[in-house]
Formats: sequence, C-alpha cells, structure tokens
Amino acid sequence: MTESHPPSAAPARHAADADCIRLHPPAKINLNLLVNRKTESGYHPLDSVVVHISLHDAIELSARDDGEVTFEADGIECGPLQSNLAHAAACVLRRLARSVGLDVPGVDIRLTKQIPPGSGLGGGSSDAASVLMGLNDLWQLSRSREQLAVLAAELGSDVPLFLGPPALRMTGYGDTVERVDVHPFWALLHTPDLHCPTRAVYRAFDADPPETAVPLAPATFAERPSSWRGLLVNQLATAAMRVEPELAERFERLNALLPAPVCVTGSGSAMFMIADTQAEARRALAALPEDLRVRTQVIRNLSASSGKES
Repeated sequence: MTESHPPSAAPARHAADADCIRLHPPAKINLNLLVNRKTESGYHPLDSVVVHISLHDAIELSARDDGEVTFEADGIECGPLQSNLAHAAACVLRRLARSVGLDVPGVDIRLTKQIPPGSGLGGGSSDAASVLMGLNDLWQLSRSREQLAVLAAELGSDVPLFLGPPALRMTGYGDTVERVDVHPFWALLHTPDLHCPTRAVYRAFDADPPETAVPLAPATFAERPSSWRGLLVNQLATAAMRVEPELAERFERLNALLPAPVCVTGSGSAMFMIADTQAEARRALAALPEDLRVRTQVIRNLSASSGKES
C-alpha cells in the first residue's frame, strides 16, 4: 500500500551533474474507453479520455562517450531487453541522429520499474516517451514535440499519449488527440497479479462486440468527479474478463466492497475507483480486506502544473 506524489514527466537535469537526467514517466488510466468494430484496415477506431496519474517509474539517463546505449532495470520485472520500449526509444533516436550526421555520445539507461507491465497502465509506452524527451535534451538534438511524436508512433500506438498534456481525448486510431480539462481527483488503483494480453482481449472483443456507445462530452470531466464517475464505460472490460476469468471475480468483489463504481483501465488488468477527495479514497482503502489492500494504492491525476525535480 503506497501513495505517490511524483514530479511531472518532463525531463529535468540533475543539479549536480550536467550529463545526467532523471525522469519520472507516469502511468495512465482510461477514464472512458469506447471501441468501434474493426475496420478493413485491421484496426479499431477508439474514443478515450486518458489521464496521467501519480504512479510512476523512474529513469536515469547518463551520457557516455563511446556512442553505445546500455540498459539496466530493477524493481518490477519488465521482460527481456529486446522488447523493452525505453531501450528501443534510445536506439531509434540514436539512429535518427546519425542519419543526419550527428555524432551522439551514447547513454546509460537505468530504469526502476514501479508500474506493473501488462496492466493497461501504459508504463512501457510512458518510459519510451520519457526517454525520447530526455535524450532530446541530453544529446541537444532540438527536436520538436511533433518530430518526436513521429518516432513515438513508430514505437507503439500509446507512446505519443505521453508526449502530450496530462489529460487528453484520443480518437480515431490513436492519431488524433485533444487536450481535455479534467477536474482534480483521487482514486484507488488496484493492480492484481493478472495479465490480459492486448491482442487476446481484442480477439475476444471481435468475437462478440458490444453495441456502439455515445461518448461523454469532454466538458463533463471538468465537473466534480462524483458527478461523472458512474458514467464511465470501458468497452474492452468484458472481453478482458473473458480472457482472464479471475479478473471478473476480482472486479465483482471490489464493486461489492467499495462505495463507488470500479472501472477497468485499457485492456486490463488494473482497476480503479474515482474519489472526490484524498480522505474519501483513504477511507475506502482502509475498509478493504488485507488481501485486496496490499495490491491497492491511493493515487491522483496529474496536471500541467505538477512540480518538476530540480
């Protein structure tokens, strides 16, 4: 059980070392996630309001003089190097720099993983976005956010979401985003030790797609959270529960115990309950039995004014 208050994800140089940058890539939750049927392109048009939250990883980028990219990780197991998006982001940016004749110095990447992988929280995508922004600064490449966004999209459809504002509406195939004003909120975030593979969830969705839903007006989210938390819909949730039946059991149990509706984020398996205040969230956490409480934490949404490490 933890409570997290990180700086923003923006790169910040370590005060004692001009060749080191420390980053705090935030997790995200999908407040609303509407999914349309797959088109001839093979993709599903989406409509989702996405917010960055205070759960975060930690990344340290240290310049080296031989042009190499090294990577090490601790904390939660994050899988093999060849599938790590933070490492891939550094290699892509190095390749781009070299293609235009820039001699970049290389980097040592150290990742402390705190966002559970495969939980619908976007941790890998956020790590990649932060590495792009951090190395753009460390290597003095002067690439714009728009140029970085092109590279981000090559790495994964969710990566560009972490280059933008801390609350946004994503539509289409994830290629159209607009800023959304979201009222400050607190939440309980439950991260069960379950994995819902995204491709399997979408296959389950395609086998029995729900009826098309009407999206909430973006202005809705500027109101007090208790006025809209009961309206949230995730159209992947049912498919995720078919893929991982234990998720359905955990979801039903939390809904029976908590004072407000529980929602699944992304394709699962993380779940959340929105609260108006920190005190409300803490009371709900304290009321949970121990086996649920140890995998649940109080978090908040981030805003553009979240502080930076200096």
